Amino acid sequence: MDDRALNARSRDRAARSPLGKALLLAGLTLGVFLALPSPSAREPALTASASFRGADNECWTYRRSERLFGKLMNGARERAGLPRLSLDPEASKVARKHSREMVEKNLLHHTPSSTLVRRVTRWEILGENVGVGGTVDSLHGAFMDSPPHRANVLYAKFRHVGVGVTTGNDRMWVTVILENRLDPGTRLRMPRC
Repeated sequence: MDDRALNARSRDRAARSPLGKALLLAGLTLGVFLALPSPSAREPALTASASFRGADNECWTYRRSERLFGKLMNGARERAGLPRLSLDPEASKVARKHSREMVEKNLLHHTPSSTLVRRVTRWEILGENVGVGGTVDSLHGAFMDSPPHRANVLYAKFRHVGVGVTTGNDRMWVTVILENRLDPGTRLRMPRC
C-alpha cells in the first residue's frame, strides 16, 4: 500500500474514532490535516437542505487571486475525477487572517491547531496548506508538486475551501483551508452589508 492510501485510511479511521476531539496531524511539515470524529453536541449537524449562504457571509468579497486558487484547485480535482470545491466565505476569512499573521511575522507557518479549531466552527475534517511565493500559478504548482499539499487538495471528502491571499514583503502569502461539511463557520467577525 502506498503512503497516500495509508494516509487516507488513517484520516478516515481518525475521523471515525470515538476519542472525542482528538487531533490528527498528517503529512510532512508543510501539510497539515486535522480530524474530529463528529460535530459537538452544541453544534447540530446540517442537513443537505441547509443553505450555503447566511446573513453573516453575503457581503464577503473574494480577491481575484483567491478565486484563481479555487479555480486551479478545482481543475486539479476535476482531472482526478473528484467533485469541485465550493469557496467558503467563513473559511476564507480564517485563511486570510492567518496569511496576514504570516506577513506580519515574515514567517511561513501553519496555524497552530489550538487556534485553528477555535477559529473554524462546525467542522469534522480540516486540511491546511500555506505558502509564500511570487504568483498564484507558481504557488499552486508548488502545492501540487508537494505530496502532502497535493493530498490535501485531492482528498475526496473535502467539499469546501477557504483561500486567504495577502501580499507583503514583496511576496504573495496564501493560506488554504479545506473542509468536508456543508457549511463551516467561524468565530471571527464577518462583514455586514
